[in-house]
Amino acid sequence: MTLSKKKAREIFGFTFDEQGDNTENWFNRACSFNEAAILLKGSSESSPSIAYYYNAGLSIELLLKAIILAKSKSFGTNHNLIQLSKNSGVSLTKDQECTLELLSEIIIWSGRYPIPKKEGQWNNYHDVIFEKHIIRERDGNTFRTLANRGRFPSIENYKKIWDICEIEYKKSA
Repeated sequence: MTLSKKKAREIFGFTFDEQGDNTENWFNRACSFNEAAILLKGSSESSPSIAYYYNAGLSIELLLKAIILAKSKSFGTNHNLIQLSKNSGVSLTKDQECTLELLSEIIIWSGRYPIPKKEGQWNNYHDVIFEKHIIRERDGNTFRTLANRGRFPSIENYKKIWDICEIEYKKSA
């Protein structure tokens, strides 16, 4: 008698459902993207690349989903990091939520494509979301535009959010 490949996977617990519900799988994948983000940020470039932001956002998404699964909840098809953090029970500051909002846009489209599928997403990104991360100052005829250090997804802000989520995962798993 020959075992089918599917039956063999079932015997070893390597099924679609079992692997999808395995919080350790989600956590390990999150850790891989976390390591990639840190490596990319540490590269010789003076400013971080979109690849850093994409990996940072994806690592947080996977970690939040691991927490949600560990709490026996479901997340559906969702890349909105603020919604995922609320569903996971992770408490973040308003500045950290702004960071997640920007990272959500990056993992949804900006990290992969030069423009989103719809112009409205483009306008919202630049007029609302990205603008929250910019500080504009004027001193007489001199204007300065700076990144809001508390909200921009710098490596420091990213690591703080990662650490908060990782602690919550370890409590829940």
